[in-house]
Amino acid sequence: MGRVALAQASAEEKAAAEVVFEEGIRLIKQGNFAAACPKFEMSQRVEPAVGTMLYLAECYEKTNRSASSWAMFKEAASLAETSNQTERMKTAQARAARLEPRLSWLTIQVAKDALVPGLQIRRNGVQVSAELSGTPTPVDPGEVLIEASAPGRVSFSSKVPVATKARVVVNVPALAQSPEAAPVAAPPATATEAPAVETPPASTPPAPQAALPSATTTRAEHASPVPWIVGGVGVLALGVGSYFGLKAISNANDAKDICPKGLCNEQQGQTAAEDARSAAKISNVSFVIGTAAVAAGAVLYFTLPTKQQVGLHPMIDPSTVGLALRGRLAL
Repeated sequence: MGRVALAQASAEEKAAAEVVFEEGIRLIKQGNFAAACPKFEMSQRVEPAVGTMLYLAECYEKTNRSASSWAMFKEAASLAETSNQTERMKTAQARAARLEPRLSWLTIQVAKDALVPGLQIRRNGVQVSAELSGTPTPVDPGEVLIEASAPGRVSFSSKVPVATKARVVVNVPALAQSPEAAPVAAPPATATEAPAVETPPASTPPAPQAALPSATTTRAEHASPVPWIVGGVGVLALGVGSYFGLKAISNANDAKDICPKGLCNEQQGQTAAEDARSAAKISNVSFVIGTAAVAAGAVLYFTLPTKQQVGLHPMIDPSTVGLALRGRLAL
């Protein structure tokens, strides 16, 4: 058979196509159709031609690929008709008609619930449109692998043997959700098996737990005036210390004015010096008491029990400075 090119190709590609085409013819003459088919397939890819298609269709027929042979003869007839190759068109049509009674047919029936977004159906690795669901299509005899997949779904696959002239139907069910996408649900309790419920022993009832007060509740319960009183006494003592400190400085200056060199027999100078020493003593003690009272007030604010009956009284006079704690604490 002569060859009529249907597409343009480079010189090197045409040379390669011609070589493999001649090799395919040589293999057919030897009866080695299994080896010849790949040669014609390669030549057809590089330089499509009606003659190559006719040889390839014959090669498919001799290797029991009836559906592939029938489809190739039909395509060759169509191309021959458009290129005014009448004789080749008639030959291809006759060969296709002769093969049709020997075809095997496969129907992929997709369940309605399986038609989810992203559904892909493959037959022997080749994607098939879901719109072909329920439509018989010719397939080559042998084992056929049907696969179905969709995002977030468990894939489906089925291998079915297809004999010559057989009609086979493969049902694709609704794809279940994959474990990663399906929500986790507790298994329902059966009628014969009640859900297990743990109960504490009757002889040892659980002891009630005491509620632990929060930090906010504890502070509210301890909103006692005692910390504020103690802190106030401390502030007052600091004020007293400041007052007597200034008084001591003033008395000391008076004593220096009366007795410039520190030695004086006058009664007024001795009295001023003695007042300065007393005021300084009271000032120092007041500062110590004030600092301690302020610190004690802060500690009592965070540690004082809920119920309290406590009184704290300052004791300050020219000879004594201190605090008197009176009352009782009740936990």
